[in-house]
Amino acid sequence: MYFRIVGERSVVVLLAVVVALASVGGVLGAPKPADKPTIAKPAPKLCLGAVDPFDRATQKTGFFAIAGKDGELTGEEFRRASEKEMSTKTFLRSFDTFAALLRFDKDKNSKIDWVEAQAYRLDLRKRVMSAFDANKDSRLKGPEREAANRALASGKFARGGGGRTSGRADFMDKYDTDGDGQLSEEERNAMREAFRKRAIGKYDKDGDGKLSEEERRAMRKDRGGMWAAATERWRLQHFDLDGDGKLSEAEEAEQKEFQGQFRAMGKALDVRFNDLDGDGEVSIEERRKIGAEWRKSALQMMAMAATYMDQNGDGEISTEEREGFGKRVQTGMIKWMEDFGKEFDADTNGRLDKTERGAFLVGLRKNIETRVKRFDADRDGRLAPPEAIELIKEFAREIDITPSKHKDPDKTGDGR
Repeated sequence: MYFRIVGERSVVVLLAVVVALASVGGVLGAPKPADKPTIAKPAPKLCLGAVDPFDRATQKTGFFAIAGKDGELTGEEFRRASEKEMSTKTFLRSFDTFAALLRFDKDKNSKIDWVEAQAYRLDLRKRVMSAFDANKDSRLKGPEREAANRALASGKFARGGGGRTSGRADFMDKYDTDGDGQLSEEERNAMREAFRKRAIGKYDKDGDGKLSEEERRAMRKDRGGMWAAATERWRLQHFDLDGDGKLSEAEEAEQKEFQGQFRAMGKALDVRFNDLDGDGEVSIEERRKIGAEWRKSALQMMAMAATYMDQNGDGEISTEEREGFGKRVQTGMIKWMEDFGKEFDADTNGRLDKTERGAFLVGLRKNIETRVKRFDADRDGRLAPPEAIELIKEFAREIDITPSKHKDPDKTGDGR
């Protein structure tokens, strides 16, 4: 039960569950390689035409070139246009998202006309200039322009304004103090210290200024909800040999040994599916390439996930529907893992001993590889996003996660 599932509350929860199971999504849930020294490259000229200077005529022409005969841009038209090469002569930029545009959808018809698109661009310009026009001359020059380009390339302004911000945007605004769209080591240290102080303030019950293992476990349980409870139950079931409700030093050592074996298996699978050049490791460049593949399928994934959450078929995802979906996924995954583990309990005593746990890991890896092979349509040894989506649909059915009776996940339109 040591899967670090990050299902949580987002529209990609279904994807995250299967990725956590099969490690097929590359950048999601995979161990991050050690940082390597890199040479900074000039940021792409994303400001030009879209922000500063804002070329209204070119932007308008570019917009109508992709908006279709009715002059209104749909999610599907956005997706098709975003897959093509972008330049300063086109409306779209790499940082644009349809979700950001929809925040300016005044008539709520799930389409964007030129007036709405222009409002989005002007709002973007206002926010970028506010952040990077240091001398307030209403122009970006030199370092100002370079910093703005880097921030746009990193997705710092992708939330699209409109009076609403994403959690990630708020997070970056708080800790990205130099505004370059990335967290430096100094900024990361500040973030870690803030998290540490917050955790100690909440979970340090004995007031000694640090978290004991028991206090850390309480923190993980509180944050993890159903998953944390199931993980703790599994931990005691298979490692608490004397049944006293806690792990002795020897029992803890045995549990940590198994956890290390589990992580090693995860790392091996990560290399198996994501090492594109076959050099035995997954480089930053390879993760970026895989991430780019997934970003192209983001709208399709969001649309598919919505078919599972929108239980009343009204086209909107309520908080209750989102939370209910998350609970169904966690319940289904917990049951699947418990049932899978029972297959390796050779002596049927309800506990996996060291030999049985070894067989469990071998069986789990084989299960994952078999699933991937079944959906690897092009036989390249890994799953591209469209192939992984088919795996997700099958696994969802297996854990009794089905789309709303009002929706058909194979007939999604513009990403709504």
